Amino acid sequence: MYKNKLRKKNKKILFEYFSNISTGDVELLATYWSEKIIFEAVFSYTGSPSITAGKDEVYKRLKKSYGLVSMSFNITEVHEFNDPNKFIVEYYSDGNMLGTGEKYSNLYITIVEFETSKIKRFKEFYDSQKCAEAFQSLI
Repeated sequence: MYKNKLRKKNKKILFEYFSNISTGDVELLATYWSEKIIFEAVFSYTGSPSITAGKDEVYKRLKKSYGLVSMSFNITEVHEFNDPNKFIVEYYSDGNMLGTGEKYSNLYITIVEFETSKIKRFKEFYDSQKCAEAFQSLI
């Protein structure tokens, strides 16, 4: 029974978090993270995996990228593990590049792990070519 309550609570937090991404308010998003959060972009547009660890470092990373794009993430599927703290999330983004006004969209699969109802790991897979095309001229 405990597992089901915890899964339900974490899943609710997961949907809230994704809903709040479109605000671009990184301070608000940071309230969902554990102090030891690990943010991974496995197929980064830089050509090598990108791993950022720690709440302050993830904050800096997202503050920079959210200054370049305005977007929302739209969940299409959530897969549950036996562990109530783990989910696989399928979603897509819709947005605009702030420097150019061009449309930006992508598809994602992310493994999200919680610890004490805070996000402790966000391991994101996306089309890095689309990302590189959109962000390269702005970085």
